[in-house]
Amino acid sequence: MKPSLIASLLALLCTACAITPEPTMPSLDLPQSTYKASIANDWWKTFDDPLLNMLIAQTLQHNNNLSIAAARIEEARAKLGISSSAQWPRLDLQGKQQNNTDTGAPKMQLAGAASWELDLWGRLANQTEAASQLLLSTQAAHTGLQLALSAETAQAYFNLRALDAQLVLANQTVASRKAAFVLQTKRFQGGLISELEARQAESDFAAAQAIVPQYQSKIAQAESILSILSGQSPRALIEEGLQRGKPIGDIHIANQLPTHLPSDLLLRRPDIAEAEARLRASHAEVAAARAAWFPQISLSGILGTASNPLANLFAAGSKTWQFAGNLGMPLFDGGLSAAQIDQARAQDKAAAAGYRQAVQNAFADAFAALKINQLSQEKTTAQAGQITALERQLKLAILRYDNGYSDYLTVLDSERNLFNGRLELISATRDQLLAQVSLFKALGGGIKV
Repeated sequence: MKPSLIASLLALLCTACAITPEPTMPSLDLPQSTYKASIANDWWKTFDDPLLNMLIAQTLQHNNNLSIAAARIEEARAKLGISSSAQWPRLDLQGKQQNNTDTGAPKMQLAGAASWELDLWGRLANQTEAASQLLLSTQAAHTGLQLALSAETAQAYFNLRALDAQLVLANQTVASRKAAFVLQTKRFQGGLISELEARQAESDFAAAQAIVPQYQSKIAQAESILSILSGQSPRALIEEGLQRGKPIGDIHIANQLPTHLPSDLLLRRPDIAEAEARLRASHAEVAAARAAWFPQISLSGILGTASNPLANLFAAGSKTWQFAGNLGMPLFDGGLSAAQIDQARAQDKAAAAGYRQAVQNAFADAFAALKINQLSQEKTTAQAGQITALERQLKLAILRYDNGYSDYLTVLDSERNLFNGRLELISATRDQLLAQVSLFKALGGGIKV
């Protein structure tokens, strides 16, 4: 029989007998939607803050967790190479010397050895497919980590800028209440007001002073968090500190954002892609475990030269060759093969549940992010309207006090309300920015590997 015909028959046999993984995916009850969200991979540039862009670029370049995830991709790629190499013939060069038992003369042998396992049942192919899917899963995990870290960096930055703005407001309030305290003290000394009103102004001044260290402490903590995320060195943090970009009130807030769930959410989220790849890998591992029941057939051969005198090693007539076929299959292994199949099937069930859970989490996150983004916009608008009313209230309180129609306590209450309202407006602006970051993350915006 011709070698080409033998090879064709072997290939046909491999195709007919190979065990392929079940391609079924869990059924999902998904909402109907035809809307496709358009979100750029570099979504953080929407906020139009160059310093934020720089910080996220540093995060994606220097963050240690990303370095670990990148190393895991290299490891998974190497494992794929190991698995795929088992499907190819192996060639080795062998050389040995042994003494002739009759004459005592040394016998030299130099040969090339080849071995190849015929993957008739698809065990090696399924192991390679599992390794390939695990590589895709690792890449998706890396993408998901990029998305999470860029979102955390943006949120940490917005939190820091909000604290900066609140500290500025607190210092302005300290200066304002100090001036009021000095004025009320002079009025008391001149007999124009009672000591009670002077002490009220002093108490309000001291209360404003006490707030400043609280914000300074929170700012130090926020700087530490942001420096760790962006990979800033300890020396740079201590000696140079963190730079500042736009004030939080000047950071651009996007108005054209999705208002309902997109239809392509399953294709966007890296965590879903990771779970799907792991599920497909588990399918292949089940098929590989089932194939281990069947015989393993391997071919091996040696072709080389052998001679008693070393000088005749390459002379005519010194050639030697050997060919062998090996077959092995488990007859009794104490239940090992069956247990391995059960283990693979159990892992497959867990992977299927993990995939369903990832899809559920994705839609729940996206739904919540859409709703929170909408409500945060409403809160910011309402808070801005309250500030307008509180500013007018303070003017009227001062006017009534100056004309003797109300006491100074009314003025202090109006000042406190306005101060707290302005703090709340800063917080509402920050929360709206954080909500937009959460929405970008929930919809799967990020960098592709």
